[in-house]
Amino acid sequence: MKRLYLCALSITWALWGGWALGEEPVPHGQDRPPGPALEPEEAIRRMRVPEGFRVELVACEPDLVNPVAMTFDERGRIWVTESLEYPRSQAGPGRDRVRILEDTDGDGWADKFTTFADGLNIPSGIAVGAGGVWVANAPDILFMVDEDGDDRADRSEVVVTGFGRHDTHELPNSLTWGPDGWLYGLNGVFNPSRIEQDGRIYEFTCALFRIHPRTRRFELFAEGTSNPWGVAFDRLGSAFVSACVIDHLWHLVETGYYHRQGGAYPPFTWKIESIVGHKHQKAAYCGIHYFDSDAYPPAYRERLYMGNIHGNCVNCDVLVRNGSTYRGEPQLDFLQANDPWFMPVVQKTGPDGCLYILDWYDRYHCYQDANRDPQGIDRRRGRLYRVRYGESPRAFAFDLRQASDEQLIDYLHSPNIYFRDMAQRLLWERNRAETRRKLQGLVLSDQTPFKARMHALWALIGCGPLDADFHAQLLVHHDPALRAWGVRAAGNAGEVAEVVKGHVLACAADASPDVRLQVAIAAGKLRGLDAIAVLVEVLRNSADDPLIPQIVWQNLHPMLELHGEEFLRVARAADLARAAGVASLLPRVCDRLLARRSFDAALAVAPLAMLLEAGLSAEVPARECLRVLAARVQSGEIGGQRRAALQAALEPLLTQILSGPVDRELYLDAALLVASLGDGAGLEAMHQVFASREAPLALRLAALEALVAAREPRVLNAAAAMLAKPADYPLELRRQALATLGRLDDAAVAEIVLAAWPSLEPDLQPQAIELLTGRIPWALRLLAAVDRGEIPASALNLNQVRKLLATQDEQLGRLVAKTWGTVRSERHPDRERVIAQMRRFLRETPGDPHRGAAVFRRLCGQCHKIYGSGQEVGPDLTTNGRSSFEQLLSNVFDPSLVIGAAYQARTVLTVDGRVLTGLLVEDSEQRIVLKVQGGKLEIVPRADVEEYAVSQLSLMPEDLERQLSPAELADLFAFLLLDRPPDDPQARLLPGFQTPEPRQTDDPAQFATLVAEVAPGFHTAGAGEGGVAIVAEHFGRAGVLRTHPISREVPCVLTGRLRVPSGGTSRLAADVSDHLRGDWLLVIEINGQPVHEQIVGPDSTTEGWASVLVDLSPYAGQTIEVSLHNQANGWAWEFGYWGRVELVHTP
Repeated sequence: MKRLYLCALSITWALWGGWALGEEPVPHGQDRPPGPALEPEEAIRRMRVPEGFRVELVACEPDLVNPVAMTFDERGRIWVTESLEYPRSQAGPGRDRVRILEDTDGDGWADKFTTFADGLNIPSGIAVGAGGVWVANAPDILFMVDEDGDDRADRSEVVVTGFGRHDTHELPNSLTWGPDGWLYGLNGVFNPSRIEQDGRIYEFTCALFRIHPRTRRFELFAEGTSNPWGVAFDRLGSAFVSACVIDHLWHLVETGYYHRQGGAYPPFTWKIESIVGHKHQKAAYCGIHYFDSDAYPPAYRERLYMGNIHGNCVNCDVLVRNGSTYRGEPQLDFLQANDPWFMPVVQKTGPDGCLYILDWYDRYHCYQDANRDPQGIDRRRGRLYRVRYGESPRAFAFDLRQASDEQLIDYLHSPNIYFRDMAQRLLWERNRAETRRKLQGLVLSDQTPFKARMHALWALIGCGPLDADFHAQLLVHHDPALRAWGVRAAGNAGEVAEVVKGHVLACAADASPDVRLQVAIAAGKLRGLDAIAVLVEVLRNSADDPLIPQIVWQNLHPMLELHGEEFLRVARAADLARAAGVASLLPRVCDRLLARRSFDAALAVAPLAMLLEAGLSAEVPARECLRVLAARVQSGEIGGQRRAALQAALEPLLTQILSGPVDRELYLDAALLVASLGDGAGLEAMHQVFASREAPLALRLAALEALVAAREPRVLNAAAAMLAKPADYPLELRRQALATLGRLDDAAVAEIVLAAWPSLEPDLQPQAIELLTGRIPWALRLLAAVDRGEIPASALNLNQVRKLLATQDEQLGRLVAKTWGTVRSERHPDRERVIAQMRRFLRETPGDPHRGAAVFRRLCGQCHKIYGSGQEVGPDLTTNGRSSFEQLLSNVFDPSLVIGAAYQARTVLTVDGRVLTGLLVEDSEQRIVLKVQGGKLEIVPRADVEEYAVSQLSLMPEDLERQLSPAELADLFAFLLLDRPPDDPQARLLPGFQTPEPRQTDDPAQFATLVAEVAPGFHTAGAGEGGVAIVAEHFGRAGVLRTHPISREVPCVLTGRLRVPSGGTSRLAADVSDHLRGDWLLVIEINGQPVHEQIVGPDSTTEGWASVLVDLSPYAGQTIEVSLHNQANGWAWEFGYWGRVELVHTP
């Protein structure tokens, strides 16, 4: 591929960080400039839906503005929350409100608007029911009541409080009534929350929570995903959510812990993955709805419809059963807006059976844009659409509150899910004994259609504990859906009749995986059950299910702290180790037992003994058990008396293995373990394995880890040989081996690595630096080599230097100051100036993407993957964080501007002098686990932690421009700016890099965003003719700022505050130009005093431009006020053109 003109980026630990102060040609996640807003009629005209469908407008501005959440009530009215406060993070009263929309004449258009409540602050979820209106208004979930029927809230109660507001795009949201009568909602990964209720404390981030409407009890239903927004329940009552950044569709079950976008997992978590293997457009989903209505043809029913913000469309997936869970299969988009302002945040079925779509409607889709430019958020628009098929009838006037119970029961048969859901809720709200008996008959009758039967059952469950006789009949019913919900109802009740309990116990061997899944969940909730025995029975019958083993584990492992012996007794009786597929749980059991507070070596090795007794059929899990034991020994978590006890307990088992055939893989794993424990013969064998060119890479690395763990004296000789004979040791082995050597507290490590430095490949040098900055003595030798000029200072990145300073070692501090200069401990406030410089440099400097791929491997690949290569410490850059030029600029050059807690660097100082910095993977009472540069997991036992600190900065250093030469920068970004590998003939440049989009505004609130793109840190309060503009090109320069004096007497003034560095030479640089038909007067003032004045016109410019330099040395070390005047010189074509305004410093 030909050489490319540069582009942007490398990615932050927070995936998308923040961005520059200037308004972007292409906002984040979008592939083109948004352009002007469309009028509602034009927006509808551009939309594309399947044949036979059409989009209708239900409401729009000025009646509907910034809509966030929506629901329907029992009269068919639409309740909407609106937010003008977005993206405000501070709690407290605001200007936001809840509104009721009504269609009073049945024409499909909302013509009555009532404000139910105001004074809110980003109300992000709403539900109507149980006697009032529920509103998510972080930090609270509110319950509002209209006591006099005037559609105004008269009373407001805080039901739950403690939700965070750290990220206002991940607030508690999507309040939705579940089939069980609980109110469900979601919270995001970067919004830490802490709920205290009745002595219970819930600390969480990304989660599906629920609240009981009568008792107000709060529970975490499931945890994980990213910033999910939208909850849907299918015909079986299964819960689904849509999420951003990671996979988009998830089936959530109670007690499950799912893959997280970022942040630590609780100890021993066996995470659950998504149910999709496909992606739709981009990665920003908002809202999900299970549609089931006869207003649409059958091909469009029983589907999940999901809003796609970056794709400006509504996606569709169909659900396919997969054991106890599902698989999502892609369908064609249901709606494509062809309008970058379209932001579908909620989807619901209305009483007419049509899909309703709530549209936030804004130019900005992402939090980077909103946080950078809150004034740029559109606060004047919002739309609500209906997608109608053919001439399907309009909704008739109705009020289900006036319906009798018999009429509500009839509505349970409706082909429209809206009426089934509404009738179900009203029935459990009324909770009448005679109606409950009728509902029981409906559920048990085989003449009742399936959907009506399920809603009748859910209405009964919502009423409260089920009648024991009816409950028992449910649990033996021929329909597995009824049995599954019978088990779930028993678990939620906690206390049930003995006959019910007996049937639940029998369901552990049920033929239906749905039923067994619910038994696994209920086992620990239902009082009087032998939970461990029940879980083992479920596991024994569910070995091949894609979900049940993980749910069993999530409910089992907390019990092993106190009841490990009971589990082993039950497991032996069930012959668990011989059960096909089930034995794979035993290595997890072994790991959990090793971490018990009351350590019992015999108990911890019992799972291994069981697997060995099972013979060849259990060899794979037996090997995994050996690896678990070796990992705990090698990390130092098991030492002293515990280690001696473990070694004694293992001796007969290891002797048994090592007495067998040497060609079994089990033999090698046992040898690795005995070597880790310091056995001489085992150590000798590991030396041979490590040196063998024929041994697999993973085995050679495991051998080295065993040698290091045993502190074998000859390991340093092996390390020296490895670095001296690269032909015998593959690059990947040497890279991982360098990370492993960090556990050796020996000065010789630094000597060996520094001696080998001149011959190390560029791809290996970053790992060597990471190793040498891991201990104070090694770092002193490293910095001494830097001081002697043997290693360039740029070989260390800023975070590695900060890591060294965190040790507070005085000698290290002096050497850092001498070789690196002053290092800030907080985000540098002038990063936007660097971004402006890099924007210009990258657009003007060609780069080679093939050479850039090599730069990526050496530098970025230590922490990032792209196209399948590299380390996955930070996000995979193949699909994340490279949506536009401006996003990449901000992410790489200002990575700490916006950062979620999950991506903040952690630094650990150990008692033996190691210093580690990385992302937190686990923080438990047993250990801290960090993922460090290079991708290695570093495990530090709690007893070895001397200091632990959380940085407010991203783990990605903000000084990439210091680490790379200009040519390397150009090459790297030429590679990263392509959306495919450079050898792919279909590779194209990412949006926004080439010609900047011209923009103009007369709105003073928008002036600063345009000014800052060319003059970072500057703004203007006023401009004359034409306002403020970015022009695509002027005298050969792209992206030029244009201003105009306000009048003959009043100039347009760009003002800003600059911090002038101490030492060296500092100058203010401004490139200015004039209009072909005019000129203007440039006046520059510092602290109110004129320092430069000149006419900008044909006589003072060269090829249209004049470069002005003002010496700032007299102000060194000061913060100064700078004013740049675009002043009239006469009164004809006084436009001022600005190519750059920046502080240039030479040390």
